[in-house]
Amino acid sequence: MRRIPGPECTACLSRLVAATLNGCGQNGPAPGELAQDMDKIVAHGLAAGETPAVIATRFLALARRHSGIDDPFAAKKDHDFAAAAKAAEALGDLPDTLAARVKAAILGNAFDHFFIANQAEIWGRGLDLDMGVDDLAQVEELLAPGALVAILSDNCGEQSFDRFLVEHLEGRDCRVAYVVKSGPAQNDLTLDDLRQRRQGHGLGMVIGSGTEQVGLDPTDTPGELGRFLDACDLVIAKGMGHFETMGPQAGLWPGGRVRWPLLMLFLAKCEPVARSLGLEPGQGVARFIPAG
Repeated sequence: MRRIPGPECTACLSRLVAATLNGCGQNGPAPGELAQDMDKIVAHGLAAGETPAVIATRFLALARRHSGIDDPFAAKKDHDFAAAAKAAEALGDLPDTLAARVKAAILGNAFDHFFIANQAEIWGRGLDLDMGVDDLAQVEELLAPGALVAILSDNCGEQSFDRFLVEHLEGRDCRVAYVVKSGPAQNDLTLDDLRQRRQGHGLGMVIGSGTEQVGLDPTDTPGELGRFLDACDLVIAKGMGHFETMGPQAGLWPGGRVRWPLLMLFLAKCEPVARSLGLEPGQGVARFIPAG
């Protein structure tokens, strides 16, 4: 498996810097000064071989601190909530199988700041989504009645698709916890996003991550969340940010040993991530990693 980042990451992160600055408006230091500081973070991070998720966490925190704008992606989130609800409804009645509900959850992952492909075209594939990695057979035995399953959410709007998966898991008498960011991290779903839009229904027990990270650094997981995940029979991590930070190739797990049984669900949306798995961009991924 190849490591991330790749040569394409510079342009991608530059677009995220531009989107963040646009969302910050004219507050704080002169835009040129803030842009220069953010560009330095990108350059230093890529030179050190850090993943885009780790780099983005660092410069997003800088932008919020200097601009005074708590959530530069608030406008995008409004659009994504509406678009996702409409697209999820269009899927209609899905088969009550793990495979079908996982595909629906992966379809929701089409959101992102850098994803150039037509989201409507991705959503239109429905259950015909091409799965480049499918390890679901290894997960079935973990989903016995009473199993505790945590879903680490990703982009704002995806909860409309994730409800299909939560419904299936609860139908198997699993206990489900839906973990969302406690504060803004790119366009990721937060507790405030769910509360303000009254979107917390159908997601099991909703809890905050205690972090404002893109993805989740397993070496820097808040104690309460870490203890909760330690008790889970399965942790489902959605999105490329979690793959970039929680996948063994990220180099963040002590000794390279994954702490929790981990199912990573995402759409391989960029060349470096797809290439690291030997896939083409646009393929779905359901990668299971057993605990160390």
